[in-house]
This record gives sequence, structure tokens and C-alpha cells, in this order.
Amino acid sequence: MSDNTQGLTVRSGSQALRSGIELLSSMRFAISLLTVICIASVIGTVLKQHEPAVNYVNQFGPFWAEVFGAIQLNAVYSAWWFLLILAFLVLSTSLCIARNTPKILADLRVYKENIREQSLKAFHHKAEADLADGAEAEARRIGTMLAGGGWKVRLQQRDTS
Repeated sequence: MSDNTQGLTVRSGSQALRSGIELLSSMRFAISLLTVICIASVIGTVLKQHEPAVNYVNQFGPFWAEVFGAIQLNAVYSAWWFLLILAFLVLSTSLCIARNTPKILADLRVYKENIREQSLKAFHHKAEADLADGAEAEARRIGTMLAGGGWKVRLQQRDTS
């Protein structure tokens, strides 16, 4: 198994293009876009949407009513900037999936044989028990039981000292 965690990378084109695609396909960028969408959604939820302009003037004054109208806070969910952010989120998520899917699929195909006992103990779902028979006999019994349930089983003898 390699230590490459990048998945697909763009190798051709200008440095600016490669950097732009790297930014768009990063999970941090998608999370940043989600944060902006959440903030805009809170504003769109708190501020009544699609009200007559007079209502905004009465409630917030002429200056703020004009500001809300200019940046379309009175119609957040149909504003051009909100839809643009959503489009960038879709693009970013799609690029992130396309970039990381080959690495994820490769990791799923690799059977992890060299997991330390301490790593296994860190899992949330775990169990420990005293064995009635020897370790080898119990491993065969449990392997047979799992194989009967449709699981693929690979038994491995390890030095635990």
C-alpha cells in the first residue's frame, strides 16, 4: 500500500489552474462554502423574505432597507450570490469526490493485516473474552462461524510477545 493520500491530481495546465482545481476540490473549501451558506440561511430565516419594500423601510429604516435590497437579503434563497455559492459547493463536492474516490476504492480493496493490538483496542465496538480452548482452535472455530455467515476469513498466526 502506498502512502499517497492525494488520489487524482492535475498534472497538466498552468500552475494557477492546478492551484485553482486543488482549492476547489479541497474539503476545507467545501466546508467554508457550507459555513457561508449556513450564515446566509440564518439571515434568510430571520429576515422575512419577499416582503414589500415598504415593510423593510418601516422596520429597518430607509438606509438599511436600501442595503438589504442592494445585496438581496430580502430574497436570499433566490439571490444570484447565494445560487453562485451553491453552484461552487456542487462543483467543489464533485471535484472532491472525483479526486478522492480512486484512493478510497484502493484502500477498501486492501486487507489490513498489520494492525496492532493497541489500534484494535481503540475501536469503539470491540469485545474481549477468555478462550476455552487454545488460541489456534478458537481462531479456526470463529473463522468457520464467520465464513458460514458469508464473511471472507483469513487466519494469521502472530507473535504476541
